[in-house]
Amino acid sequence: MTPSETALLVGAGCFGSHLLLTLLLLRLPGRVAPVARHAGSAAFTHVAGVVFAAITLGPIPYWPIAAVSGFGAVGWLFAFSAVYKSVSLRILSHLAEAPRSAIPFEEVTACFVLPEFQSRVKVLEAMGCAEAITEGYALTEKGGATARRILAVQWVCGIERSGLYGGVEESLAERQAA
Repeated sequence: MTPSETALLVGAGCFGSHLLLTLLLLRLPGRVAPVARHAGSAAFTHVAGVVFAAITLGPIPYWPIAAVSGFGAVGWLFAFSAVYKSVSLRILSHLAEAPRSAIPFEEVTACFVLPEFQSRVKVLEAMGCAEAITEGYALTEKGGATARRILAVQWVCGIERSGLYGGVEESLAERQAA
């Protein structure tokens, strides 16, 4: 086995250790955010794996280890984040537990959609990008500058529509017609 192949295996070992350690850390009580637990686990298992490999195997290329370990850690974080924060998956879980696996649209809106958007507006307020007014919410100067930067990046990337709820207009019209 070449040193590069050995390094790839060490990187896979670092990632496997990270995956197992993260699964353990996420089950422990505490105030440390899940993303911080992921980051700490990834850093610890990477450093420990590299040091262990260097002591037991001697000199091996570092970058293949870093590439495999880092790619695995990022992929695992993305997968975890998708499941952890997904409103759609929470709705599906609720549907699976409901009698006849059905819930009214109004319940979905009240239990999942509205609270999610309320929490997002609070984040925008805390960031100073929006402020509460009598009619609802208004964009602040900082929010306007942020929105312009986002629109510029979307334009550069050729993004005409964004968001998780593309096609909402069509689905609302279909629901109202039914």
